[in-house]
Amino acid sequence: MKKRWVVYEQDLRLQDYIAKTLQINPLIAQILINRGIKTVEGINDFLTSSINNLHDPFLLPDMEKAVERIGRAISSGEGILIYGDYDVDGVTATSLLYLFFKEIGYDASYYIPHRLREGYGLREDAIYKIKEKGISLIITADCGITSNPQVAAARGLGIDVIITDHHEPPDVLPQAYAVINPNRTDSLYPFRDLAGVGVAMKLAQGVLQGFKGSRIQGFKEIKEFNDPVTPQPLDPILHKYLDLVALGTIADVSPLIGENRKLVKEGLKLLSKGERKGIAALKLVSNLDGQNISVGIVGFTLAPRINAAGRLDDADIGVMLLTTDSEEEAVRCAKMMDEKNRERQRIEEEILNEVKERINKDIDINNAKAIVLSSENWHQGVIGIIASRIVDEYYRPTILISMREDGIGKGSARSIPAFHLYDGLLECSSYLDAFGGHKYAAGITIRKDRIDLFSERFNEIVGAKLKNEDFVPRLYIDSEININDLNFKILKGFELLEPFGISNPEPVFSISDVEALYPKIVGKNHLKLKVRQERAQADAIGFNMGEKIQMFNESGSGFDIAVTPRLNEWQGTLSIQMKIKDIRFPVSEDA
Repeated sequence: MKKRWVVYEQDLRLQDYIAKTLQINPLIAQILINRGIKTVEGINDFLTSSINNLHDPFLLPDMEKAVERIGRAISSGEGILIYGDYDVDGVTATSLLYLFFKEIGYDASYYIPHRLREGYGLREDAIYKIKEKGISLIITADCGITSNPQVAAARGLGIDVIITDHHEPPDVLPQAYAVINPNRTDSLYPFRDLAGVGVAMKLAQGVLQGFKGSRIQGFKEIKEFNDPVTPQPLDPILHKYLDLVALGTIADVSPLIGENRKLVKEGLKLLSKGERKGIAALKLVSNLDGQNISVGIVGFTLAPRINAAGRLDDADIGVMLLTTDSEEEAVRCAKMMDEKNRERQRIEEEILNEVKERINKDIDINNAKAIVLSSENWHQGVIGIIASRIVDEYYRPTILISMREDGIGKGSARSIPAFHLYDGLLECSSYLDAFGGHKYAAGITIRKDRIDLFSERFNEIVGAKLKNEDFVPRLYIDSEININDLNFKILKGFELLEPFGISNPEPVFSISDVEALYPKIVGKNHLKLKVRQERAQADAIGFNMGEKIQMFNESGSGFDIAVTPRLNEWQGTLSIQMKIKDIRFPVSEDA
């Protein structure tokens, strides 16, 4: 799919001022300006980010109430249960809270609903079972913000509920004992993009901070709630859980800016060490033993294996993996996840091919504003992944619905940057039994006889909000450079900007009027070549761009290229390699 190149405006005066003030390369200053950080203080905080400078958890709404209730439950020996979600964010949030309570001397239990048999979020039938176990306090992890009737049912049974969630809150919040969500309209918390596991970590931070002076052995004897203290460096008790925070935050595709960036940057170090038994086993079955872990490795290798268990079977395996002290049990869980992931890949490929056939047959993609399809043959556990792949290929908001025999469909929705998915679903909510999510991803419940009307209305809403150019993916260019501008020093400087991800993408530069040398296809349809500009040249690779090699036969020189440069180490030797993002040829690719 062709992309529209958008070059950021260069503010040379601001760039020069920040570069001189902070003694950094002007190109790095410009990249951060492009990311929306335009003050010396903001850029300095970004470059010197530290987990010892986190926001006060008590700025989150209801944090004080939640901490007080947890302290009372621990003091009186009440039953506490963590109710999580079945994706990686929910599994890591559940694992973090379970381990945290265990470490401070309290044995909490946990419950994660089965994706296919029970579905997302709090369930009334599950709450009745939980009551029978003597539980009087439920703490949700990455769910609950739209569970108004379920929370009411819990209250009727004498169970208090503390909600920790990050999804878009409804206009009327559940009547829980406490609702901790940075996206509440009354939230004073400075950072709204925490993942579910990030909110869970803030709750644990609030508990430690709220009961100042207490530590593990004496925590159960604390009788009175102490006023919160000024934020302190992250407690060592919580530091060991940052690998879980990084896993969940990256898997949930949360923006890697602000507090998320600080937590993930430190968490990746722990994932690389692999001291947690479950992480070590997961790296082993993923052929990553001894390797450093990056955002990409989490997103494409580790997280899919954890997710596979919840998508096809039981997410409890994920919690077992991340909380066990047994190396044997960790390896057993990791192998099960690896097998489930292979099964997931097979199922996903079959459904993806069917979805593409349906699009080509049933949808006029040039005029359609959105893609809404349903089938009784699609596995509910994988349609979210497939929806994301369809968005990548067709660049349309996409909703895929898995129908049950009773005529009820469960759908997964994904969107493009220009369209706020949750707001769009809100406008056609009269066709839905239930829905929830955020800007880029959501889930829906819909009856079969409403799908056609819903699809029509959803397309109308998308069409009314977007312009034609919004359906063309944009490639943002940080600056135009020459190959001569690239050197080891500047590329080492780019490492200060890591970890890269949503809202903090890898820098992309355009290079004009270059010549291709020795183009060839390597691996699975990857384009490898050298690019030369005047007397300078560098290695370049374009993943899944093998079909473009024919263009070099027609025009071997005079083309423009958009790249992400990086240092490549091979057998102890460093070299500059450019990852190709796009190529613009002097002749039309459609010719």
